Amino acid sequence: MNNSLHCCICHEPVTPPYQTLGKRVYCAKHFATVNKPHFGFWRAGVLQIVAMAVFTLIVAVVADNLGELTQPALIALGVFLALVPTALWLFYFYRQDHLEPEPKTKIAQVFLLALLLTDALGLRVIDDWLAFARWSTVNWQTSLLATILIVGFTYEAIKYASVRLLVYATDEFDERMDGIVYGTVAGLGVATLLNLNHVIANQGVALGAGVINVVTTALAQASFGGLMGYFLAQAKFEHKPVWWVPLGVALAATLDGLFTWLIDEVSEVGLGVDPYRSLILGLGVALATFAALIALMRRARARTLAKSTS
Repeated sequence: MNNSLHCCICHEPVTPPYQTLGKRVYCAKHFATVNKPHFGFWRAGVLQIVAMAVFTLIVAVVADNLGELTQPALIALGVFLALVPTALWLFYFYRQDHLEPEPKTKIAQVFLLALLLTDALGLRVIDDWLAFARWSTVNWQTSLLATILIVGFTYEAIKYASVRLLVYATDEFDERMDGIVYGTVAGLGVATLLNLNHVIANQGVALGAGVINVVTTALAQASFGGLMGYFLAQAKFEHKPVWWVPLGVALAATLDGLFTWLIDEVSEVGLGVDPYRSLILGLGVALATFAALIALMRRARARTLAKSTS
Protein backbone atom coordinates (compact mmCIF):
# COMPACT_ATOMS: atom_id res chain seq x y z
CA MET A 1 0.00 0.00 0.00
CA ASN A 2 1.43 3.35 -0.97
CA ASN A 3 0.03 4.99 2.17
CA SER A 4 0.71 2.13 4.59
CA LEU A 5 2.88 4.23 6.91
CA HIS A 6 0.58 7.24 7.33
CA CYS A 7 -3.03 7.76 8.35
CA CYS A 8 -5.10 8.62 5.26
CA ILE A 9 -6.90 11.40 7.15
CA CYS A 10 -4.38 13.14 9.42
CA HIS A 11 -1.28 11.82 7.59
CA GLU A 12 0.44 11.06 10.87
CA PRO A 13 2.86 8.08 10.87
CA VAL A 14 1.40 4.77 12.03
CA THR A 15 3.13 1.59 13.13
CA PRO A 16 2.13 -2.09 12.79
CA PRO A 17 -0.27 -3.69 13.27
CA TYR A 18 -1.94 -1.45 10.71
CA GLN A 19 -5.63 -0.66 11.07
CA THR A 20 -7.14 -0.64 7.61
CA LEU A 21 -10.40 -0.41 5.71
CA GLY A 22 -9.93 -1.56 2.16
CA LYS A 23 -6.66 0.02 1.02
CA ARG A 24 -6.80 2.86 3.55
CA VAL A 25 -4.63 2.95 6.65
CA TYR A 26 -5.83 4.81 9.76
CA CYS A 27 -4.33 5.88 13.03
CA ALA A 28 -6.09 4.52 16.12
CA LYS A 29 -8.09 7.73 16.62
CA HIS A 30 -9.51 7.94 13.09
CA PHE A 31 -10.02 4.18 12.79
CA ALA A 32 -12.29 4.35 15.85
CA THR A 33 -14.11 7.33 14.34
CA VAL A 34 -14.93 5.72 10.99
CA ASN A 35 -16.00 2.44 12.60
CA LYS A 36 -18.44 3.78 15.13
CA PRO A 37 -22.13 3.95 14.13
CA HIS A 38 -22.74 7.08 12.08
CA PHE A 39 -26.11 8.75 12.27
CA GLY A 40 -25.02 12.23 11.32
CA PHE A 41 -26.10 12.59 7.69
CA TRP A 42 -29.71 13.47 8.41
CA ARG A 43 -28.87 15.60 11.43
CA ALA A 44 -26.17 17.48 9.53
CA GLY A 45 -28.51 17.94 6.57
CA VAL A 46 -31.31 19.37 8.71
CA LEU A 47 -28.89 21.68 10.54
CA GLN A 48 -27.51 22.89 7.22
CA ILE A 49 -30.98 23.67 5.89
CA VAL A 50 -31.82 25.51 9.12
CA ALA A 51 -28.57 27.47 8.92
CA MET A 52 -29.26 28.48 5.32
CA ALA A 53 -32.81 29.47 6.24
CA VAL A 54 -31.49 31.65 9.07
CA PHE A 55 -28.94 33.23 6.71
CA THR A 56 -31.70 33.95 4.19
CA LEU A 57 -33.96 35.43 6.87
CA ILE A 58 -31.20 37.66 8.21
CA VAL A 59 -30.41 38.98 4.74
CA ALA A 60 -34.10 39.61 4.05
CA VAL A 61 -34.54 41.50 7.34
CA VAL A 62 -31.40 43.54 6.78
CA ALA A 63 -32.52 44.32 3.23
CA ASP A 64 -35.80 45.77 4.53
CA ASN A 65 -33.86 48.20 6.72
CA LEU A 66 -31.11 49.26 4.34
CA GLY A 67 -33.17 51.69 2.39
CA GLU A 68 -32.34 52.54 -1.21
CA LEU A 69 -28.91 51.26 -2.36
CA THR A 70 -26.82 52.61 -5.20
CA GLN A 71 -26.38 50.33 -8.20
CA PRO A 72 -22.69 49.54 -7.46
CA ALA A 73 -23.54 48.73 -3.85
CA LEU A 74 -26.41 46.50 -4.94
CA ILE A 75 -24.15 44.62 -7.38
CA ALA A 76 -21.40 44.21 -4.78
CA LEU A 77 -23.90 42.87 -2.26
CA GLY A 78 -25.40 40.58 -4.89
CA VAL A 79 -21.97 39.11 -5.69
CA PHE A 80 -21.39 38.54 -1.99
CA LEU A 81 -24.73 36.75 -1.71
CA ALA A 82 -23.89 34.63 -4.75
CA LEU A 83 -20.64 33.41 -3.20
CA VAL A 84 -21.60 32.84 0.44
CA PRO A 85 -24.17 30.04 -0.17
CA THR A 86 -21.65 28.26 -2.40
CA ALA A 87 -19.03 28.35 0.35
CA LEU A 88 -21.48 27.08 2.97
CA TRP A 89 -22.76 24.24 0.80
CA LEU A 90 -19.22 23.32 -0.27
CA PHE A 91 -18.18 23.06 3.37
CA TYR A 92 -21.20 20.90 4.17
CA PHE A 93 -20.74 18.38 1.36
CA TYR A 94 -16.98 18.17 1.86
CA ARG A 95 -17.49 17.32 5.55
CA GLN A 96 -19.76 14.38 4.72
CA ASP A 97 -16.87 12.30 3.35
CA HIS A 98 -15.78 10.84 6.70
CA LEU A 99 -13.79 7.85 5.45
CA GLU A 100 -11.18 9.78 3.48
CA PRO A 101 -11.70 13.47 2.70
CA GLU A 102 -10.83 14.35 -0.87
CA PRO A 103 -7.75 16.50 -1.65
CA LYS A 104 -8.65 20.17 -1.65
CA THR A 105 -6.72 20.65 -4.90
CA LYS A 106 -8.98 18.17 -6.68
CA ILE A 107 -12.05 19.78 -5.16
CA ALA A 108 -10.89 23.18 -6.42
CA GLN A 109 -10.09 21.82 -9.91
CA VAL A 110 -13.52 20.24 -10.37
CA PHE A 111 -15.25 23.36 -9.06
CA LEU A 112 -13.32 25.70 -11.33
CA LEU A 113 -13.69 23.53 -14.43
CA ALA A 114 -17.46 23.33 -13.96
CA LEU A 115 -17.64 27.09 -13.41
CA LEU A 116 -15.54 27.87 -16.49
CA LEU A 117 -17.40 25.40 -18.69
CA THR A 118 -20.71 26.93 -17.64
CA ASP A 119 -19.49 30.34 -18.72
CA ALA A 120 -17.54 29.37 -21.85
CA LEU A 121 -19.91 26.68 -23.11
CA GLY A 122 -23.12 26.30 -21.13
CA LEU A 123 -24.48 29.82 -21.34
CA ARG A 124 -23.21 30.17 -24.92
CA VAL A 125 -25.13 27.08 -26.02
CA ILE A 126 -28.32 28.10 -24.23
CA ASP A 127 -28.40 31.86 -24.72
CA ASP A 128 -26.44 32.48 -27.91
CA TRP A 129 -26.25 29.42 -30.15
CA LEU A 130 -29.77 28.13 -29.51
CA ALA A 131 -31.32 31.49 -28.55
CA PHE A 132 -33.36 29.60 -25.98
CA ALA A 133 -35.25 32.59 -24.55
CA ARG A 134 -36.56 33.71 -27.94
CA TRP A 135 -38.67 30.69 -28.78
CA SER A 136 -39.07 28.53 -25.67
CA THR A 137 -41.97 30.45 -24.09
CA VAL A 138 -44.60 29.76 -26.75
CA ASN A 139 -46.59 27.74 -24.22
CA TRP A 140 -45.88 26.01 -20.95
CA GLN A 141 -45.52 22.55 -22.50
CA THR A 142 -42.84 23.76 -24.92
CA SER A 143 -41.17 25.76 -22.18
CA LEU A 144 -40.97 22.84 -19.76
CA LEU A 145 -39.78 20.29 -22.33
CA ALA A 146 -37.21 22.68 -23.81
CA THR A 147 -35.87 23.60 -20.38
CA ILE A 148 -35.33 19.94 -19.53
CA LEU A 149 -33.81 18.92 -22.87
CA ILE A 150 -31.62 21.99 -23.37
CA VAL A 151 -30.94 23.65 -20.02
CA GLY A 152 -31.06 20.57 -17.81
CA PHE A 153 -28.95 18.36 -20.06
CA THR A 154 -26.42 21.13 -20.74
CA TYR A 155 -25.75 21.75 -17.06
CA GLU A 156 -25.61 18.06 -16.17
CA ALA A 157 -23.29 17.34 -19.11
CA ILE A 158 -20.95 20.00 -17.74
CA LYS A 159 -20.98 18.41 -14.28
CA TYR A 160 -20.41 14.95 -15.78
CA ALA A 161 -17.52 16.19 -17.92
CA SER A 162 -15.88 17.97 -14.96
CA VAL A 163 -15.89 14.83 -12.82
CA ARG A 164 -15.12 12.40 -15.65
CA LEU A 165 -12.18 14.36 -17.05
CA LEU A 166 -10.47 15.35 -13.82
CA VAL A 167 -10.97 12.68 -11.16
CA TYR A 168 -12.95 9.64 -12.33
CA ALA A 169 -9.92 7.66 -13.54
CA THR A 170 -7.59 8.74 -10.71
CA ASP A 171 -6.72 7.00 -7.45
CA GLU A 172 -8.60 9.71 -5.54
CA PHE A 173 -11.91 8.40 -6.89
CA ASP A 174 -11.79 5.22 -4.82
CA GLU A 175 -15.21 4.92 -3.15
CA ARG A 176 -18.87 5.52 -3.91
CA MET A 177 -19.02 8.61 -1.72
CA ASP A 178 -16.42 10.26 -3.94
CA GLY A 179 -18.88 10.35 -6.82
CA ILE A 180 -21.37 12.25 -4.69
CA VAL A 181 -18.76 14.66 -3.31
CA TYR A 182 -17.24 15.51 -6.69
CA GLY A 183 -20.68 15.68 -8.31
CA THR A 184 -21.91 18.20 -5.73
CA VAL A 185 -18.72 20.24 -6.13
CA ALA A 186 -19.25 20.37 -9.91
CA GLY A 187 -22.86 21.39 -9.25
CA LEU A 188 -21.69 24.23 -7.01
CA GLY A 189 -19.35 25.40 -9.77
CA VAL A 190 -22.33 25.60 -12.13
CA ALA A 191 -24.48 27.30 -9.49
CA THR A 192 -21.85 29.91 -8.70
CA LEU A 193 -21.55 31.01 -12.31
CA LEU A 194 -25.33 31.04 -12.73
CA ASN A 195 -25.76 33.15 -9.60
CA LEU A 196 -23.03 35.58 -10.59
CA ASN A 197 -24.52 35.86 -14.06
CA HIS A 198 -27.95 36.50 -12.52
CA VAL A 199 -26.56 39.29 -10.35
CA ILE A 200 -24.64 40.96 -13.16
CA ALA A 201 -27.42 40.60 -15.74
CA ASN A 202 -29.90 42.24 -13.39
CA GLN A 203 -27.42 44.86 -12.16
CA GLY A 204 -27.79 43.55 -8.66
CA VAL A 205 -30.57 41.56 -7.04
CA ALA A 206 -33.80 42.32 -5.26
CA LEU A 207 -32.42 41.23 -1.91
CA GLY A 208 -35.52 39.54 -0.54
CA ALA A 209 -36.29 37.22 -3.43
CA GLY A 210 -32.69 37.37 -4.67
CA VAL A 211 -31.12 35.68 -1.67
CA ILE A 212 -33.73 32.90 -1.79
CA ASN A 213 -32.93 32.42 -5.47
CA VAL A 214 -29.16 32.10 -5.01
CA VAL A 215 -29.41 29.87 -1.93
CA THR A 216 -31.92 27.60 -3.64
CA THR A 217 -29.92 27.45 -6.87
CA ALA A 218 -26.77 26.43 -4.98
CA LEU A 219 -28.63 23.67 -3.13
CA ALA A 220 -30.40 22.44 -6.25
CA GLN A 221 -27.39 22.32 -8.58
CA ALA A 222 -25.27 20.64 -5.92
CA SER A 223 -27.97 18.02 -5.27
CA PHE A 224 -28.52 17.26 -8.96
CA GLY A 225 -24.75 16.95 -9.44
CA GLY A 226 -24.48 14.64 -6.43
CA LEU A 227 -27.23 12.43 -7.83
CA MET A 228 -25.42 12.17 -11.16
CA GLY A 229 -22.15 11.47 -9.30
CA TYR A 230 -23.74 8.60 -7.40
CA PHE A 231 -24.69 6.89 -10.66
CA LEU A 232 -21.16 7.50 -11.94
CA ALA A 233 -19.62 5.91 -8.84
CA GLN A 234 -21.97 2.93 -8.98
CA ALA A 235 -20.88 2.30 -12.55
CA LYS A 236 -17.22 2.32 -11.50
CA PHE A 237 -17.47 0.09 -8.45
CA GLU A 238 -20.27 -2.28 -9.45
CA HIS A 239 -21.20 -4.16 -12.59
CA LYS A 240 -23.81 -1.93 -14.18
CA PRO A 241 -25.30 -2.00 -17.71
CA VAL A 242 -24.10 0.46 -20.32
CA TRP A 243 -27.24 2.58 -19.90
CA TRP A 244 -26.70 3.13 -16.16
CA VAL A 245 -24.68 6.38 -16.34
CA PRO A 246 -26.86 7.87 -19.13
CA LEU A 247 -29.87 7.08 -16.92
CA GLY A 248 -28.31 8.97 -14.02
CA VAL A 249 -27.48 11.95 -16.20
CA ALA A 250 -30.99 11.94 -17.68
CA LEU A 251 -32.63 11.77 -14.24
CA ALA A 252 -30.50 14.63 -12.92
CA ALA A 253 -31.12 16.65 -16.10
CA THR A 254 -34.89 16.17 -15.79
CA LEU A 255 -34.88 17.42 -12.20
CA ASP A 256 -32.52 20.24 -13.16
CA GLY A 257 -34.77 21.31 -16.03
CA LEU A 258 -37.90 21.13 -13.88
CA PHE A 259 -36.25 23.21 -11.17
CA THR A 260 -34.99 25.82 -13.64
CA TRP A 261 -38.40 26.03 -15.30
CA LEU A 262 -40.13 26.53 -11.97
CA ILE A 263 -37.92 29.37 -10.76
CA ASP A 264 -37.19 31.08 -14.07
CA GLU A 265 -39.84 30.28 -16.64
CA VAL A 266 -43.15 29.59 -15.00
CA SER A 267 -44.13 33.24 -14.57
CA GLU A 268 -43.19 33.97 -18.19
CA VAL A 269 -45.57 31.53 -19.85
CA GLY A 270 -48.87 32.84 -18.58
CA LEU A 271 -49.38 30.74 -15.46
CA GLY A 272 -49.69 33.79 -13.24
CA VAL A 273 -47.20 32.57 -10.65
CA ASP A 274 -45.52 35.31 -8.62
CA PRO A 275 -41.75 35.17 -7.97
CA TYR A 276 -42.01 33.96 -4.38
CA ARG A 277 -44.39 31.14 -5.30
CA SER A 278 -42.07 30.14 -8.15
CA LEU A 279 -39.15 30.03 -5.73
CA ILE A 280 -41.14 27.92 -3.27
CA LEU A 281 -42.03 25.41 -5.98
CA GLY A 282 -38.41 25.24 -7.10
CA LEU A 283 -37.26 24.91 -3.51
CA GLY A 284 -39.57 21.89 -3.12
CA VAL A 285 -37.78 20.10 -5.99
CA ALA A 286 -34.38 21.04 -4.54
CA LEU A 287 -35.24 19.83 -1.04
CA ALA A 288 -36.70 16.55 -2.30
CA THR A 289 -33.52 15.85 -4.28
CA PHE A 290 -31.38 16.85 -1.30
CA ALA A 291 -33.26 14.41 0.94
CA ALA A 292 -32.72 11.63 -1.61
CA LEU A 293 -29.04 12.55 -1.75
CA ILE A 294 -28.69 12.25 2.03
CA ALA A 295 -30.13 8.73 1.82
CA LEU A 296 -27.68 7.90 -0.98
CA MET A 297 -24.76 9.24 1.06
CA ARG A 298 -25.70 6.98 3.95
CA ARG A 299 -26.03 4.04 1.59
CA ALA A 300 -22.69 4.78 -0.08
CA ARG A 301 -20.89 4.92 3.26
CA ALA A 302 -22.51 1.71 4.48
CA ARG A 303 -21.60 -0.15 1.27
CA THR A 304 -17.99 1.02 1.46
CA LEU A 305 -17.64 -0.06 5.09
CA ALA A 306 -19.31 -3.42 4.41
CA LYS A 307 -17.01 -4.14 1.47
CA SER A 308 -13.90 -3.00 3.32
CA THR A 309 -14.55 -5.19 6.37
CA SER A 310 -15.76 -8.31 4.51
